[in-house]
Amino acid sequence: MRCVTYVITPPREYFDRGAERLRERGITFESVRNVDPLDDGTIVAQQVVRGERAAARSALEETGPTVVDYHVTDAAGATVLQLHYRPSDLTRELLAIHQRHAVVLEYPLEYTGARNRSLRVSEIGRGDALRRVIEETRAIVDVEIERLVDYEPSAQRLVADLTDRQREVLCVAVEEGYYEEPRRVTYGDVAARLECSAGTVGQHLRRIEARLMPTLVDGDRPRSEIDRERDRPPTGPSR
Repeated sequence: MRCVTYVITPPREYFDRGAERLRERGITFESVRNVDPLDDGTIVAQQVVRGERAAARSALEETGPTVVDYHVTDAAGATVLQLHYRPSDLTRELLAIHQRHAVVLEYPLEYTGARNRSLRVSEIGRGDALRRVIEETRAIVDVEIERLVDYEPSAQRLVADLTDRQREVLCVAVEEGYYEEPRRVTYGDVAARLECSAGTVGQHLRRIEARLMPTLVDGDRPRSEIDRERDRPPTGPSR
């Protein structure tokens, strides 16, 4: 299996026209956590955005029949927009390309580039399937391949399971030396770079550690005496 990461840029600088209403109100798109195409041709997508929640609601109310339903909430330090909508022809065709081939999208997908108008995508599959996806995608949008590597599930899944903000906090903590021995910095030092409170940094790191640590030690932890006793072959009376 292989994993390809590439950036796609739509020809008119947007994938769906409705997104422009949000940008006009100061909403910045950061990532896509999930996309579910429904049988009726609509899509349910969960995106992480930044900006005023009231501005997001106002823009969504003005999109007319394109938006079927929406919900805006705060979760883990981010604003999450869950949107049920009728996608553009471009978005519909991009999703159809992935559905035609035996590949798997790695979430989250990250917005990048000028004003976050491009989307960084990672996909897993056989080399020939990934090549066809790239060729068909390149026929309708600009594609820039960033890397093609052998897929390593354990290494990539650990990071993919974190939110964008959690990954940002973790990267800064590592760069500042929080996990060095002896520890070089405090929550406050990390918070100064992130422009948030020390308590927020501590909360993020505890959640990150609670999520990652069980995965890191699973399979390598020593068996308990009960487990060893259970696996011992049965013994009977000697003859």
